[in-house]
Amino acid sequence: MAPSIPDRWIPYKAFGKVIEGTRIICFKVPLRHIVQVNNPAIKHIWDIDTLLKKFPKLKAVVDLTNTSRYYDPKELKSAGVLHKKILLPGRIIPPERKVMEFMNTVDELLENDDGSLIGVHCTHGLNRTGYMVCRYLRDRLLVPPTVAIERFEKARGYKIERENYIADILGKKPPPPDIGVSTTINPIDTDDCQDNEAATETKRVSEDDEWTLRRKRKYLDLDRNTYEKRGKAAPNSPTTSYGYNNRKDQDQEPQSGPYSGYNKRKVNSQRDFIYKSPLIQEEEEVEGHTMRQVVDQSNRTLYIALFLTVG
Repeated sequence: MAPSIPDRWIPYKAFGKVIEGTRIICFKVPLRHIVQVNNPAIKHIWDIDTLLKKFPKLKAVVDLTNTSRYYDPKELKSAGVLHKKILLPGRIIPPERKVMEFMNTVDELLENDDGSLIGVHCTHGLNRTGYMVCRYLRDRLLVPPTVAIERFEKARGYKIERENYIADILGKKPPPPDIGVSTTINPIDTDDCQDNEAATETKRVSEDDEWTLRRKRKYLDLDRNTYEKRGKAAPNSPTTSYGYNNRKDQDQEPQSGPYSGYNKRKVNSQRDFIYKSPLIQEEEEVEGHTMRQVVDQSNRTLYIALFLTVG
């Protein structure tokens, strides 16, 4: 027996636009042709064949649905398109290991700048997809959280519905998942999107933002816990760790202090000027110290360290 149409699948647009600053395209899950062909409510078939015709440059598809019943991945593979399955239950915040798996997968797929597209979908291509893509924009591309959400929603054409997803992206304490609670489809006004896009293009980036965007991605990808246990540095990465004030002298290792070596870089409870935060672009003075952004991958969490003493 063929699978049925997922709840609320029909009203959503099949796909959106490529997300700004990436080669990622998001769409709702393609369904088997037989499920749609005799359904009068479906005006346009959205199956694997239609997907491949619409996006001939599609290189890979990351499938975030929590089932394998919607389509046969062999249809993609036979067309030379990679299929990566990451099982994610709906409505709840994914475990961090799943987020890391997604981000590492996207990094690998985007490694070669060949102009190809990476497709990402869940059931509706909105909530789980939006959460994972926004986490990638925030954690790997260092896009501010609010801008990451704006870029995704503008490209997909709908607002992310799950408040717990939005809160977590913003670094706030998420509310309980709204399991069993129906949501309203919130399309984005395309005219407003065009105005916002024009405003974004003319907006100047602050000096700190420019440096942030120049940082090499590998400094954010170090799995400190794994390699610290082995007593060596991560592969393809520097053997030293550097703070913001050392970025111009990356050939010199700090001689002392908490950042004096990769394997010595530990966050302990006695440090007075560290606290959790998603991503902070500003700097401010706190008790004679200047707050600067650094990254510590302990427990795969971003931290802000206040370590640069004011002159």
